[in-house]
Amino acid sequence: MRKNLTLLALLAACSSTPSHEEHAETEAAEHAEGHGDHEATEAPHAEGEDHEAHAAAAAETEPATPEGPSSYGEELSDRDLVALSTIAENPDQYAGQTVKTEGEIAAVCQQMGCWMEMRAEGVEPIRVPMAGHSFFLPKDVSGRHATIEGEVAVRELSADEREHLESEGALATAQALQISATGVVIR
Repeated sequence: MRKNLTLLALLAACSSTPSHEEHAETEAAEHAEGHGDHEATEAPHAEGEDHEAHAAAAAETEPATPEGPSSYGEELSDRDLVALSTIAENPDQYAGQTVKTEGEIAAVCQQMGCWMEMRAEGVEPIRVPMAGHSFFLPKDVSGRHATIEGEVAVRELSADEREHLESEGALATAQALQISATGVVIR
């Protein structure tokens, strides 16, 4: 009788404990559910505003993995690449257009990962905010290669905006060429 009870207890314990594979699948599903494709809910956010409202979403952004590309925001289209230097040399030609370009990440917002500066050979760094603060980048990706897609804009920055950007580590000039990124792939 005692042997049967022990056997029943063992059987019950084994049947309620997930197998290693089931446990791994559950963890993977929970991880994907919690992190998705690194997007956060879109929330309009004017430049120069306090970042605290978006800090929780930014905290969910994982550090980039050294092996393989990491995607953030929307998937990049199959449009042709435009050299970052070409955009920088002819900003008015591209203003208001959606472009896909690539370059080295020169700097990333260290508060949230809500902007980066990209550079290419012979070009001053170009500011790349994440469109509408709808997604965030890891803060540790400076020096890595990025392909981005977004709308080009040339605009005047107010003194307050320049001060805010400089407080986050950006180079801020009176006129800013920027590409509002809807998607980023980091390699």
